[in-house]
Amino acid sequence: MTATRQQAEAAADQVPGSKLSARLYEPFLWLGEKTGFRRWRQKVVSGVSGSVLELGAGTGLNLAHYPAGLDRLVLVEPDFHKAGILATKPAPAGVEPEIVRAPGEMLPFEDDTFDTVVETLVLCTVADPEATAAEIRRVLKPDGRFLFMEHVRSEGPRLGPLQDRMEKTWMRIADGCHCNRRTVPMLEANGFEVEVTAEQDKFPMPPVARPIVSGIARPIAGSPPAPERGSAPDGDAAT
Repeated sequence: MTATRQQAEAAADQVPGSKLSARLYEPFLWLGEKTGFRRWRQKVVSGVSGSVLELGAGTGLNLAHYPAGLDRLVLVEPDFHKAGILATKPAPAGVEPEIVRAPGEMLPFEDDTFDTVVETLVLCTVADPEATAAEIRRVLKPDGRFLFMEHVRSEGPRLGPLQDRMEKTWMRIADGCHCNRRTVPMLEANGFEVEVTAEQDKFPMPPVARPIVSGIARPIAGSPPAPERGSAPDGDAAT
């Protein structure tokens, strides 16, 4: 059963966040944006079409990259403070975005609603990535696409184990972000066919937040339906 907007907003109220972390988010990413993130965002976001949902829209760093004339643009952001900043950002030409407060694990939209779901640096932070993947697959149309950009666990013999050891410390530093998630295999295990389109390990970000990958995930026909929702999530759902 699809959650209502009221239920989703109540769950969003339980997602950690603060006015301070919302204001520090863009300064924290400033160097990365200047040296490559912005170009990667543009490549990912410019590929959307039709009816679009952005998961974890944060403070609106992707807004400038959307093409004009989309049929619909829904910006999902659970954090009240980030959503407030997001509402002040200029909208893409010919589009009136809808801002919806909801966690990734509880999207208040009917099945098969969106042509494209897009996210950048979000699945590292959601409380339950498998449940979030199931929700993305549920709201996508059968021929829809999920466009993503994420930092993931390194397969290097030194950096990967370091990310495992640093996970809890990094979560405290980076507002709940997990530095060691294997996002691509997780998507593949949850009903998606994944094409990695780019991978980069040279961004001037802390080593624990590299490498960065981007790609396109498509729902696999006949995959098991999303499980019934349990209790509201207890972690962040967007950055």
